[in-house]
Amino acid sequence: MSEAFVTQVRSGVRVGGEVTTKDLRRAGFPFRSGRICLDFVATVAKRRLGDRELLPGPDELRTWCRVAGLPEPEDEITPELLGGAHALREALYRLARARVDGTTHPAADIATVNAAALAAPPTPLLGADGFTAVPCDGSALAGILALIARDAIDLFTGPYALRIRECTAHDCSLFFVDRSRPGSRRWCTMASCGEKASSAKYRQRHPGYH
Repeated sequence: MSEAFVTQVRSGVRVGGEVTTKDLRRAGFPFRSGRICLDFVATVAKRRLGDRELLPGPDELRTWCRVAGLPEPEDEITPELLGGAHALREALYRLARARVDGTTHPAADIATVNAAALAAPPTPLLGADGFTAVPCDGSALAGILALIARDAIDLFTGPYALRIRECTAHDCSLFFVDRSRPGSRRWCTMASCGEKASSAKYRQRHPGYH
């Protein structure tokens, strides 16, 4: 069965869509972090375990924006613009890495995020039901990146600023926001990494189990 998975960014643009797999993927991209800025970071898969680029070109970036529930870029995505998107993503990764490790946040990465946030973001529109904020049909890539950068600023300065975690599964490197009451969540999702870890632990205790 499919599972609804919706995240709100601060601007009111709805981020989400229909998820058809328990590992919360859309079009091959993981959406397990609980924040769009960290989902953007996850477009490099298996960080420190191989670093597989999921946004090698404009088509992949457009697809990610669409399945993330963001407006699709309406401008031509030149190599320079694609490089800027990658630069923002890597700045967000290093800032999240520093937050998880308890180290100093790199000043250059803070400047990169702040610069991206200054662009005018897409204007959210009122949906047909009168209750839902929906993204506009299109926007310049800079505006879409501004949404992501502003979501990161909101996360890093908000109530979950100290709840950014890294999944402890041996084959996962995703960051996520720990919204559990005790703040002790270990996996990006129980349905994927948590379940695999529990199964592996059970097999260790019961060697004859298959």
